[in-house]
Amino acid sequence: MTTNEKIAALRAAAKAAGGDAVLLMTSDPHCSEYLPDYYNALPWFSGFTGENSTLVVTGTGSALWCDGRFYVQADRQLAGTEIECMHDGSAGVPTVAEYLAAHLNAGQTLLLDGACVPAKTARAYAEALAKNGAALKSCDVAGPIWDASGERPALPATPCWLLTPAQTGATAAQRIEMVRADLAKAGATALAVTGLDCVGWLMNLRARDIPNTPLAVAFALVTRSACTLFLAPGRLSGADAAALAESGVTVRPYGELLDAVAALDAGEVFLVDEAATNYDLYTALCAHKTLPGADPIFARKGVKNEVELQNIRECHIRDGVALVRFEMDLEKALADGRTLHETDIEGMLQTRRAEQPGYFDDSFPAIAAWGPNAAMMHYHAEGDTDSVIERRGFLLVDNGGQYDCGTTDITRTYPVGPLTDDERRWYTWVLQSHIDMARAVFLDYCTGFALDTFARGPVWAHKINYRCGTGHGVGFISGVHEGPQSLRPRNDIVFRPGMTITDEPGIYETDTVGIRIENELECVDLGENQYGRWLGFRPLTMVPIDTAPVLVDELSRVQLDWLNAYHAEVYKTLAPRLNDEEKAWLAAKCAPLGR
Repeated sequence: MTTNEKIAALRAAAKAAGGDAVLLMTSDPHCSEYLPDYYNALPWFSGFTGENSTLVVTGTGSALWCDGRFYVQADRQLAGTEIECMHDGSAGVPTVAEYLAAHLNAGQTLLLDGACVPAKTARAYAEALAKNGAALKSCDVAGPIWDASGERPALPATPCWLLTPAQTGATAAQRIEMVRADLAKAGATALAVTGLDCVGWLMNLRARDIPNTPLAVAFALVTRSACTLFLAPGRLSGADAAALAESGVTVRPYGELLDAVAALDAGEVFLVDEAATNYDLYTALCAHKTLPGADPIFARKGVKNEVELQNIRECHIRDGVALVRFEMDLEKALADGRTLHETDIEGMLQTRRAEQPGYFDDSFPAIAAWGPNAAMMHYHAEGDTDSVIERRGFLLVDNGGQYDCGTTDITRTYPVGPLTDDERRWYTWVLQSHIDMARAVFLDYCTGFALDTFARGPVWAHKINYRCGTGHGVGFISGVHEGPQSLRPRNDIVFRPGMTITDEPGIYETDTVGIRIENELECVDLGENQYGRWLGFRPLTMVPIDTAPVLVDELSRVQLDWLNAYHAEVYKTLAPRLNDEEKAWLAAKCAPLGR
């Protein structure tokens, strides 16, 4: 079927179901950032493969909304179809809600799969439609069409396993009691756990259902007296099923959550986050009493306990060894005159990580971008977009690994040949931004918004900005992006010891260069005095930062001292695990800079 034929089939199915329009969006029943392919219907129907998009099909037309990362891609992929490309956020472009209000009239109905749309989003659309006397109804008309094509991927059901208390520092039983205590403080008695990472944290449950993100497609339901895991049958070993039973967990089939909610006493009081709960589940929960509030697991998993932190530190040592060997490989390949494409880099990284104990996957597809390609923050080399790494300028490499002791995320920008004066200046300013964030000292009431400005100061001084946050949380053997903490202008989460965060400022000059330096940091307690309790950061990432491009005179004394101390720590930490040749290479890379 062509895209237009698929759109026509959607239109006909909506009409047969009593609807006048249908909406698809990139979401799933868990409101996930990264979806199992089984739920990601929008690319199959539209041909657009980007993220964070919405498709609306009415009786007379269709439109797709995408954000600024994907304008060019969407224009290209939708060309020749009936779908109008909406550059979300651009001047004159209506929002999805405005479009719906303009195209559906009194008595007409919009259909959407309520299991795959967040309640907050669906309710906003319903309010927009109601102004015209139109309505919204939950009805999946896309699924049957996709199923009938024979092209829909299966719902993932990879083998699951449980992390041990030696890895996580807590049993499932202990974590369930933590959640019950949080619910009691909020005045609630029950919680439907929908986020895959939250279910994973609660149960110590892991799987390989989503590429690069070791989580299982599952729900959980916690009440004062019971805890249920909703997971497809046969996915747990007998030993792990028994361990969960010992923790007070009952296992039921994945699709039975709504039935379980309906069977609960009407007096249960659910804590509900509309933004993280799908519309169908939200409707079922509203048959009981509800209180608005975030899933308490979301905040708890952002603060790592000491056992997790010890494992994370070990994870970064292993990753540091792999990255040292990778960079040595890269330098040798360049020195030997080998032709390298950007797509070669991912394989080189995987080869070195695979040598490390406990490595089992990348934490995201590696970004290797040479020269001007790196100016696109979400660039990924593949197919026709795979440049040869020329012997000039910079190569930006953003990558990470999943290990049995943690998850990593690191970016280094390597000089691969002669640099321009501008490139050296920009690199130095990014390094200054990185250092100022890493060495920040702040009071324990500071939020991600307040801390974000620590990093931007050095680039703002030159009237340059990067149009993204400075950093994000990282999960523990989980998703590489984790909240609630982040370093960005709109984050209001107060930082606490045990939080981990990336520090990744950059400069991105369109069609010229992209530079980013990224470490993971651990938030630590620096003590208390008459002014309050002070916090700061300790680097987790143990990989040298290339100093060859640095304009040393641009660095302040405290910045230079931080860089030299960091490199001394990197050498001290990694050297015991390296051979003599590797130690010599690392010693040169970590040599202190002077003026």
